[in-house]
Order: sequence, then structure tokens, then C-alpha cells
Amino acid sequence: MKLRNTFATVLAAAAGVMGMAVAPAMAAAPATTQAATTVTLKTPQLTTTFSSTNLSYGQTLKGTVHLGPTATNRTVTVYAENWSTGAVFVAATGKVNSAGNFTFTFWESQTRTWWAVFSGDASDNKVVTKGVGVHVNGKVSASLGGYYKTSTWAGHTLRTFHKTANIVFNGQALPDNGKASIDIQVHNSKNGQWIDGGSTPFNLGSGGKFSLNTGKDTSTGLVFRVIITDPGTKGNGAGYSSWLYLTSTN
Repeated sequence: MKLRNTFATVLAAAAGVMGMAVAPAMAAAPATTQAATTVTLKTPQLTTTFSSTNLSYGQTLKGTVHLGPTATNRTVTVYAENWSTGAVFVAATGKVNSAGNFTFTFWESQTRTWWAVFSGDASDNKVVTKGVGVHVNGKVSASLGGYYKTSTWAGHTLRTFHKTANIVFNGQALPDNGKASIDIQVHNSKNGQWIDGGSTPFNLGSGGKFSLNTGKDTSTGLVFRVIITDPGTKGNGAGYSSWLYLTSTN
């Protein structure tokens, strides 16, 4: 009698006797590997340029933000921080044009730091430009009142007063910081130098306006020049009027 049983048939027979279930043969699982997917974001070019970084109160700041190629987002936002209070606000926002430029204008009243932000998209990093300080100085206008004649002296406009007339300075200092000063110099005809005649502070009226009556100049023949100065604050640099030239006669 031939031995026809194999290990598999013996096991199957034994399972039948003992009521055991035989697990079906399992195919070996194929080896699989899954590579991690890493998205590398680009950092687009973002720059700012300004018409000036030194302005006077009330002048208009012109700015341009340039954004290089990006996947989908073409919007930029311009921020500003007031030096006087530290307050930060959105000054402008919008999409760049076909050349990648976004331009804006802003009426300036105080010194601020400016920067631009691109918020990024699925393929591009967020970018923030370096802050740029735009300094804003005070603005002072002044004129003379009470003179009777206008002429030219050493290339300057010279106002002539009668020695019996009051000399009046009218003008405005902005922003209205409450105070300004008047500085007087007298010309030395012998050596051509200007001699300091002192500085006097005064209070500004509503809206920074002023009207100063400095009295009479009885010293006929001398030439004076006067300038009005706004001393400035944390938010603004000092401001100066033009020099005003005057003399008096009988």
C-alpha cells in the first residue's frame, strides 16, 4: 500500500475529526511604499517705492507696490503706522496691474512708517516688505501787513513801512500744535552779516492761524528779516515760513 497522504491531507482529515476549521491559504501581501508629497512654496518679489520720504504737512504721498509672478493671488495691502500714537491701519489695498504694479496716493499729515504685504496663495509664500519711514514736517505760511511799498533788495522782496506804522505778521502753522515762534535778524551793512535779534514764542489761534502786531520800527534805514517757526512734535518735524524782509522810513 502506497503512502498517499501528504501533510496537507493529514491535516485536513484531522480537522474533520476534531471539527476544526482550516484557514484558507493567504497570499503574501505585496510590498508597497508611498512617497511623501512635499509642496515647495515660492517666495515672490515684493517691493515698495515712494515719491518722497520727506514731505510737508498736506502734501500727497505717492507709492507703488510691485509684485512679481504668483500662482493665483494678485492682491497687495499697504499698511502705515503713525509715529505719534503707534496706531497701525490699512492705507490701501488692491490688485496689481498687468505689469505687477499697484499705485496709491495718500494725503500726509504726520510722520509714518509704510510697508506692503502679499498674503500668499497655494504656491507662494506670504511676503512683507521692510518698513520705510516717510517724514512729514510742519508747514508754515506767513506774510506782512501794514507796509506801503514793495521793492527788491539783494535779490529779496523788501517791504517798506512808515516808522509810525504797526508791523503785522499774518499766517498759519499746520498741524496746529498750539505754539510757534518768531525769529528776528538785523543786517549789518558793514560786513554783510546777519545779527541775531532773538526768538519769541507765541500762541496760535484756532486752526493754527496767527496775526502778530509787533509794533513800530522807528530805527529807519535798517533791514530786518523775520521767520516763523513751528517747533514740531513727535508726529511732525519742525516747519518754517520763508524769510520776510522789511525796513522802515520816515
